[in-house]
Amino acid sequence: MRRILILSVLLFESSLLIMNVWGSSRVSFTSDRTGNLDIYMMDINGENLANLTDHPSDDFSPTWSPDGRAFAYVSNRDGNPEIYVMDINTKDSRRLTNHRATDINPAWSPNGKWIAFASNQARDHAADTDIYIMDVNGKKVQRLTNKGGHNSTPAWSPDGQWIAFRSTQDGIGGIHVMNADGGKQRALTQVSATSPTWASNGKQIYFSSEMLGGVKVPTLFAVDVDGGNAQKLTNVEHACEEPDASSDGQWIAYVSVQEENKGIYLIRAAGGGLRKLTQGPGQEFSPAWVPSAFGVSPSENTQMVLWGMLKRNTPHFVQ
Repeated sequence: MRRILILSVLLFESSLLIMNVWGSSRVSFTSDRTGNLDIYMMDINGENLANLTDHPSDDFSPTWSPDGRAFAYVSNRDGNPEIYVMDINTKDSRRLTNHRATDINPAWSPNGKWIAFASNQARDHAADTDIYIMDVNGKKVQRLTNKGGHNSTPAWSPDGQWIAFRSTQDGIGGIHVMNADGGKQRALTQVSATSPTWASNGKQIYFSSEMLGGVKVPTLFAVDVDGGNAQKLTNVEHACEEPDASSDGQWIAYVSVQEENKGIYLIRAAGGGLRKLTQGPGQEFSPAWVPSAFGVSPSENTQMVLWGMLKRNTPHFVQ
């Protein structure tokens, strides 16, 4: 009985070790470093770069399933921007949307059942889009906005009850919030702002704006979900855009433009800790945190390392 207990503890500890190796310390992003847009992933220490898509057409804007086993993205491989999903282990992709409209900005819901996105399928002007949701098979499509303007970049609240998005329906182009079914729509900011993302505690929304606090370039801000208590998060000379908050609440990944190149940067949500993640000479944008769930199978080398550590730390069984 004692042998079984010790073995169970060791297996549990080894599973935690695997989760730590492949945990929430990875960020995916879009890059044109090979000549066209592809999706990549790397550790937040800047190591272990992996190319997730490798197609002659442009692939961009990744968003991850909560279990980390798949990500949705946009590709024009079939002639116009459509939403696809790739299985991270098999690298197989399947198309979710299939019409002549432009479908962009996918965002996977926290419960894993829905993908929100922006589309101009019901509009006369290509630049005007609405927010939609669909299930993970591309079915049960529902239109959530219908008040005109350009509605884009949906972002789910951690509890899945709300969606933040950018809208020009009031002529401002600020951040709006609505229920996950499209109800109770309201403006969160009274100035132009872009790229909303929720803090992990669900109490704040991060975004980029150059219309607050006297800033001269797009700067990252946080605001309470009631629209109050706006706070500046970045204080640098370069534009800061497209924030994405880590699920543990510790980090914000974002895009900064320096010397005409876009790169991925990290900053601590509590302030400080600024670091540059990507070092490529090209354009890199649309950061998305990879969930901490075990979404990528460890390599043979990683398995050997884990097994060696397990054996090295295993005590002799007591009969």
